[in-house]
Amino acid sequence: MDSKTNKKTYSVVPGLNMGLFDPEDLETILKVINKYDVPSTKITSAQRLALLGMEKEEMAKLQQELKSHTREIPINGVTYVQSCPGSEWCKYGIRDSLALGKKLEELSMKKPFKAKVKVGVAGCRMCCTEPYVRDVGIFASKKGWTLVFGGNGGNNARIGDIVAEGLSDEEVLALVKKCLSVYQKEANPHSRTARFMERFGIEALKKRVLEQE
Repeated sequence: MDSKTNKKTYSVVPGLNMGLFDPEDLETILKVINKYDVPSTKITSAQRLALLGMEKEEMAKLQQELKSHTREIPINGVTYVQSCPGSEWCKYGIRDSLALGKKLEELSMKKPFKAKVKVGVAGCRMCCTEPYVRDVGIFASKKGWTLVFGGNGGNNARIGDIVAEGLSDEEVLALVKKCLSVYQKEANPHSRTARFMERFGIEALKKRVLEQE
């Protein structure tokens, strides 16, 4: 498609659960793709399925048909969670990143975030899901989970700061909530965590989330 056509078409991205889907889901999605003669499809870097080139009217109909196969973002929840196969499916996996990722997908805060919050969870130190360049990044080692905060892989990239290491599932989830609560309260409007951390600083964040009850 040329640029003029691109401006008049739309993408539909079913919110698959960390890239996971049942054969029944895939069969349904394929039927809908064929029904609407979708020009192009792509697995995105966020582990979602993009249906490209839809006209606006057709897009609305297609979205309705795929509604039951689309993950609804919880109120005040994260934009998406990327996860590797982890210990359940990968020989290098040390901890269950899929189980932890599911809990993070269900995370809902009392107040809305100032901007998008993207999460990457990796089951080993290879960090296949790029946790160092996610708003919230978590990766596993033999000692437990390491939590990274304030990363960004966009045009103004930033490596996230390590908040804590050697955490259990319960500890890392609790600490993620604390970090996001500070971000909610202290970040400027529309500011991603990377820009917030450049201003706020890792030592100030640690003092708030590790030293205070």
